[in-house]
Amino acid sequence: MSDSGSRIAERALMHLRAIECAHDLTITNKSEIVSEIASRISDERSVLMICTSLNTWIAMNRIGGSIFIPGEVLEPLIELAEIRERCA
Repeated sequence: MSDSGSRIAERALMHLRAIECAHDLTITNKSEIVSEIASRISDERSVLMICTSLNTWIAMNRIGGSIFIPGEVLEPLIELAEIRERCA
């Protein structure tokens, strides 16, 4: 992973951990989410956009102490961030 990919991964992990603390839960596929974001996103603002959207989705859909974020939730957020990065 490049330096920028590593930086993006660290930022995504930080945001996901903050979401876990805020909602007192465990994101069971956190490492997969971090990897997917880091492999496709290069801007920290895009990471913030993705993770803010995930936080909202979790707040509206959380049941229990752990949650799996499905690809059909994550993928459109990453695609939107990719479009934003290309157009910036």
